[in-house]
Amino acid sequence: MATSSFPRFSNQDLRQHSFRLQDLQQATFVDCDLRGCNFQGANLTGATFIACRVGYSRQQLAISAILLVSAVMLMLHAISSMVFGALGQLPGRPAWPYVVALYIALAIAATSTGIQTIPFCYTRPFQRLMGASVGALVGFFYGGVLTEENLISAIVSAVFLGILGLWLTWRVHQTRMMALLTLMGAIATYGFAFVLGTTASDHLTIGLWGWGLVWAGLSIFYIGVTIRSVVVGWQLIQYSAVTSFRSANLTQCHFQKMDIRCCDTSEAIGLQIS
Repeated sequence: MATSSFPRFSNQDLRQHSFRLQDLQQATFVDCDLRGCNFQGANLTGATFIACRVGYSRQQLAISAILLVSAVMLMLHAISSMVFGALGQLPGRPAWPYVVALYIALAIAATSTGIQTIPFCYTRPFQRLMGASVGALVGFFYGGVLTEENLISAIVSAVFLGILGLWLTWRVHQTRMMALLTLMGAIATYGFAFVLGTTASDHLTIGLWGWGLVWAGLSIFYIGVTIRSVVVGWQLIQYSAVTSFRSANLTQCHFQKMDIRCCDTSEAIGLQIS
């Protein structure tokens, strides 16, 4: 009698295992531990899952949290240093063009970060813009710091990391990476809100109420964007540690005695939940 060539997994601990982009048609998973398992982009047409454990992997969540906290701290240091360094600079001074460039970069990062958190919206162009602008901001600051404020090195570093951020959001579709960039974008957004707030305060102090209220309204708006981005970033951190069926082909896939609502099924094909 011919034996089946379809993959079969039974009573196995597959936590944090990666089946990314693999062909698992008609595969069977019975009583397996799939917490933190990655099926991103896999072909699971006709596969069967019976009584499997899915959901969060504490180890994956801890790794994601450590990486993201480190990145956010670096971003916070960079943005706070640049923003406070720009305060008090006036038009006509040698540093003014760089202050303007900083504000433009912050505006791009803040706006693209906010838009890419909007659900049911085509956000990929804004994700790439967010990645490029966040990378450029980090590159400019640390490129200057590591070379004792050498301007050419800072610009080259900004261009390099900007291109890297663009490439990552274009080619590397990982939840953990998007969580990292979203939270770094949230820091840039808060920096931009702070700049708008100080501008509003300056106008209100000298009695320019119209422009002062405009800048104040924009500052409050971007504070809201900051909060929204932090919430989305935290959700992405959680998604990065759960069983992921992101972009997988789940056509005629059967799930028995298990609840996949705690899994990441975003962009999955053919998913049917009874």
